[in-house]
Amino acid sequence: MIRTSWCRWTLLGVLILQPIWFGLLHPSAHFPMPLVLGVTMLPLLAPMIGVWRLSTRALVIAGIVLMFHFSYAVMEAYANPEVRMVALVQVALVTAYFMGLAMVRWQPKPAG
Repeated sequence: MIRTSWCRWTLLGVLILQPIWFGLLHPSAHFPMPLVLGVTMLPLLAPMIGVWRLSTRALVIAGIVLMFHFSYAVMEAYANPEVRMVALVQVALVTAYFMGLAMVRWQPKPAG
């Protein structure tokens, strides 16, 4: 069953995938690695505490950031055969995040 808690683990998976993809498997030839990792990871780290607590606002903010990661991964999967598998893993992780995010509507409301 799809649960909102999927968002925690899929966001963590995307955060782990970034240094593997851009640091080890396909480092940038034009930009320094700390810059690339900072641009790709810092926007995801900002709402991480809220996502871990399943705060609706943080889940939505992380979802907006993940839309850019999804778009980039789809583009890379289509255009670059060297990183196609890694990009498709990221597409799957982001898709699972959005499936979990769709469950926010049906999560129980907090008491009080």
